[in-house]
Amino acid sequence: MTEPSIWSHQDHFDFRLDVGPDSPFHYPLEGHRGKYSRRKMLAAFHLDDTGQLRPGVKPKSTEAVLFGGHIGCGKSTELRDYAQLFQQTYTVHHLELTKLLDINNLRFSDLLIALVHALTRTFEDAQLSLRPDPVFLKPVLEWFDTRIVKQERFKDIEGEIKTEIKAQGGIPWLGSLLATMTAKVRGGASYREELRREIRDGFLQLLGHFNALIAHANVLLVHQGRGPLLFIMDGTDKLSKEDANAFFHADVNQLGQIMTNLIVCAPISVLLEIGAVAQRFTRVQLPMVKIFEADETPRTEDEDALIALVLQRMPLHYFDDRETVRLLVRMSGGHVRDLLRLIRTCFSLLDGEQITRAVAEQAVQEVASEYRRLVQQSDWTDLVAIDQSQGEEKDRTEARLRLLYDLVLLEYNSYWWCSHPLVRTLRPYQTALQTARANG
Repeated sequence: MTEPSIWSHQDHFDFRLDVGPDSPFHYPLEGHRGKYSRRKMLAAFHLDDTGQLRPGVKPKSTEAVLFGGHIGCGKSTELRDYAQLFQQTYTVHHLELTKLLDINNLRFSDLLIALVHALTRTFEDAQLSLRPDPVFLKPVLEWFDTRIVKQERFKDIEGEIKTEIKAQGGIPWLGSLLATMTAKVRGGASYREELRREIRDGFLQLLGHFNALIAHANVLLVHQGRGPLLFIMDGTDKLSKEDANAFFHADVNQLGQIMTNLIVCAPISVLLEIGAVAQRFTRVQLPMVKIFEADETPRTEDEDALIALVLQRMPLHYFDDRETVRLLVRMSGGHVRDLLRLIRTCFSLLDGEQITRAVAEQAVQEVASEYRRLVQQSDWTDLVAIDQSQGEEKDRTEARLRLLYDLVLLEYNSYWWCSHPLVRTLRPYQTALQTARANG
């Protein structure tokens, strides 16, 4: 049988692949992130390590957790694993917002629509057969009918709902309406901002009706032998810095008023700030895969875990040597997406059927150069100082939060930082390092 070409494996390193518990590319990394443990997240919802309810306690109904870390460190995969664990005790809605909404132009109102829509799907689930009491459903229906459907400027929204669904009314009508509204917002409809303003202006009234319907749904779920609702919102960590500031600061009070179980993904810079976010949410942080100690001593077992992740996507004989894979792992800093990016870059440089050490080293140079533009001249000395402190330098300056957001600085368990190994290969870093040694 003819050996498949190396090119048949290229798309296996696309970071946009959805890797969950059932994916052939799923590789468990929770035990390779230093002292990171899932217990804090599970304990927040009264669950043990297997996802079962702990003895003597009831499921939570209004817990809010902020789950964060570096973009690309494996949060989405971890959240899919959590969703599977939670489903044993809770009724889980896992919302991958990058697929539902415009993540480059996200507002709290968009998220609220997505949450209400997810709630309607609970009632539409044929296996659950939940029949909402009109006392709780009617106020929500009337809010959307009055504030949206009957407004002349939004008249095309109802026009896109099928006649038979209009005739059914109730949950089918609401679900179709919300799906249409979401599509309009995501597609950048001319009245998108007006639609958002209408929801924002009527938020308190809608909130009251929505919270009452959530509480009613939880009662019905208990009668069916199911756990309360839990919404996992992935993708909000990918907001731009400006949008993240608006979402996690200006809108955090509104988010905290939704009376349900929420897990919200956040960029690492938000988790490190102290303020309303810290007061409103339990915070769980996902660190890098810890492939070295703060003094740069390699952790071979954890390197091997990332090598295994790579070889799960492409067999070893497509590399000239296992140490070539180890080089790419070390240069990734334990950052999963950068490891995938390095290998994708190797493909772009490839002439033959094997990734050699020379190709890997060239890929390192190319990806490192992309980081060069993210570092300001004043940052180099600080990066060297952080590295020389071996994890002791932790002051949260605005510049350092920027560097963490841009992955120039990486955070490991126990919350120590070091500059990305790719950044350390750059000439300005080497110059700053030589200066520091000469002065030290």
